[in-house]
Amino acid sequence: MSLLDSTIFRPGSRADRSERYVALARAAILWERIWPALWPASGIIGGYVAAALLGVLGVLPPAPRTFLLICMLAATAVALYRSFRAFHFPCWQEAARRVECDSALAHRPLTERGDRLLVGAGDPRAEELWRIHLKRMLSRITRLRVALPSPGLPARDPYALRYLLLLLFVVGFVVAGNDWPRRLEIAFSPAAGRGTATAQLDAWVNPPAYTAVAPIYLQRTASNSIAVPAGSEIVLRVHSADMLPTLSIDPRPSPTAPQFHGASNEYGASTKLTADADIAVRESGLLLGRWRIKAIPDTPPVIAFAEPPSKTERDAVKLAFTAGDDYGVESVRALIRPVRASTKSHALLAVDLPLSSASAKTVTQTVYRDLTGEPFAGLEVDITLEAKDGAGQVGVSKPARFWLPARVFTNPLARALVEQRQNLAIAEPGAKERVARVLAALAIAPEHFMANQPAAYLGLRTAYWSLETARRAEDIAQVQNMLWQIAIALENGGVLTAAEQLRQLQQLLSQALAQGAPQSVIQSLLDRYRQALQRYLQALAQNAPKSGGPLPPNAKVLRTEDIEALLRAIQQMAQTGARGQAAQMLSLLQGLLENLHINGSAESQASPQSKALSGAIHGLSDLVGRQRQLLDKSFRQSQGSGDPKDGGGKGLSRQQQALHQDLNKVIQGLGAQGLPKPDGLGEAGRQMGNAENQLGGNQFDNAGQSQKNALEAMRQAAGQLAQELMKRGGQGQEGEASNQDPLGRAAGTKGGVGGADVKIPDQSELARARSILEELRKRASEQGRPKEELDYIDRLLKEF
Repeated sequence: MSLLDSTIFRPGSRADRSERYVALARAAILWERIWPALWPASGIIGGYVAAALLGVLGVLPPAPRTFLLICMLAATAVALYRSFRAFHFPCWQEAARRVECDSALAHRPLTERGDRLLVGAGDPRAEELWRIHLKRMLSRITRLRVALPSPGLPARDPYALRYLLLLLFVVGFVVAGNDWPRRLEIAFSPAAGRGTATAQLDAWVNPPAYTAVAPIYLQRTASNSIAVPAGSEIVLRVHSADMLPTLSIDPRPSPTAPQFHGASNEYGASTKLTADADIAVRESGLLLGRWRIKAIPDTPPVIAFAEPPSKTERDAVKLAFTAGDDYGVESVRALIRPVRASTKSHALLAVDLPLSSASAKTVTQTVYRDLTGEPFAGLEVDITLEAKDGAGQVGVSKPARFWLPARVFTNPLARALVEQRQNLAIAEPGAKERVARVLAALAIAPEHFMANQPAAYLGLRTAYWSLETARRAEDIAQVQNMLWQIAIALENGGVLTAAEQLRQLQQLLSQALAQGAPQSVIQSLLDRYRQALQRYLQALAQNAPKSGGPLPPNAKVLRTEDIEALLRAIQQMAQTGARGQAAQMLSLLQGLLENLHINGSAESQASPQSKALSGAIHGLSDLVGRQRQLLDKSFRQSQGSGDPKDGGGKGLSRQQQALHQDLNKVIQGLGAQGLPKPDGLGEAGRQMGNAENQLGGNQFDNAGQSQKNALEAMRQAAGQLAQELMKRGGQGQEGEASNQDPLGRAAGTKGGVGGADVKIPDQSELARARSILEELRKRASEQGRPKEELDYIDRLLKEF
């Protein structure tokens, strides 16, 4: 092998590997020259693209947008020319020198390979020595490297605008979302948006259905703000659009802004308006519509008692209230809570109060409810009225304290069952266990206490085991209902009174009038109401005393003819569409019936003996109630749970003494008229005296027995007096007719009672309304009429 062969560079040698680093160095130098030269032009293009993504260019008409595109292209071309006019590609020597510098090589071992001999050129041995020298130089290279490119862009961008441009890019893509291809197309396509002149926009606002506000059609633009109820829905429809429209809302709703959807040049969008907003619709940069929407918040309803709760002569609760809401009151109910319930108790009775008109903005109404069958009857309660509007918002009144009227039970077992029912309803801690023990105790020795009432015993045991296995509130409620039914069966067989039937039908009829029920349903309920009214009046007449007192001053005489006239007026107003007035008149009629007294004769026609007998019966009735209350107090005192206000045994003795004195007054009243004294009155007096002494000595058990004997004696005496009164009773005279109608108005007037404004149409008005209604129904059946006219007639008929 010659010396020359040993110095040739072969593949895989260090010289061959150095060429790869030289190529990398040339690429790095090329990047360092191209990137700074591209910066001005790339910044111009990037700023234009960022503006397009942010929607800035989309709001411009096509002509200005095209002008900006041309300016951007021209500025980019000028910047590229100025940056690349002195540009040249890096040569091998520059790249090799870059590798030597980056690798810290001494004596230029790579670039020296291209050098030529100046002395000894052509001499084979001198050239051989030169190659050996080069080979030795290359053999000293241990590691080659090429540093990362350093374009020096900060020198050309001293204000770091490139980072701002990058930030705008990111924000632009976030804002554009899935709409970024369309925005870029608009920015770089001069033809985009040429067809927007044909795009048509329909926009309207649908208020919530409960507001009864008609839809609001929006014009293309509005200079003033448009007020709509909060919760309304704005509906947008774009027709003949070349591109997907954009919807902008400020402030932007969360979590996502609504967008248009659709195809075939037809697009739609909708969103709820819960707050004030500026809304704009654009298509291909052209503004189709813009509005400032003011959302009017829906305030909660307000409600208050028009007068304190009271009870009627028939022990019904009278609730008079006034309620109001900006869009209408949907429902009203009374929330009743016992005063003596503990803070841990969840006892609550909710009573729905029907409204005379549906969704009325102002309601002034009086409702009668028989709550004697409820568990809280006879307790002191707090009544709170609650009104709800169509949006579900609730307004409450200040609580009113009231003693609920209770049904008087004469059967001792029935009274005990009603008391345990109350304990379950109050739901104090441990009430379930205590009531279960009492029910078990009441079922002891049924052969002695319930010998002739097997059904009552079976019901009592059923209630006990039902209570033992009760786990839910519904199970407890079933036990309460079972106890009530047993108590009613023990008292009088559980027959519903005529007054309660009348109240239930009045409630159903009021609801039907308010809810727009068909006229056939209204007529059926009116017929049932008229029948129940007849039964109610018959029951009153049968239970009325044969000889009554004189009419009180300013009393109104309500004759059967007057009631029938009122019912006919209610029926006619319901038929002619004046259902609100019909419901108000029905409520007033019910109020009159609740306080109605049957008076068969005037006091001037009654004998002194009859008046004395009637007074004695009423006095005994009052004494029986007071004696029963005193018996309950004595029992609680014997159990150690008496009221400190009663004063213990001494105080109860004084109360018993007062009852004894009142009984003596009844006896003296009978003696003053020469009437015989029933034997039961004397026995009652002796038992009261015994109870008075026993209470004073704290002998509560003995006193309780004496009080029970006094009660039984007074009942027997009252029966004897009633028989005597029936024998002596005569036919009275009908009260004189007043110059006022049964509602307290002067004859011929149309004003209301007690300030209530219920206008009663005269016969001509009713006939005209009936003829109009018949004509509307006739035209509604003619299907050949235009659809718009038929729709309008249907809307009118809905009011009837």
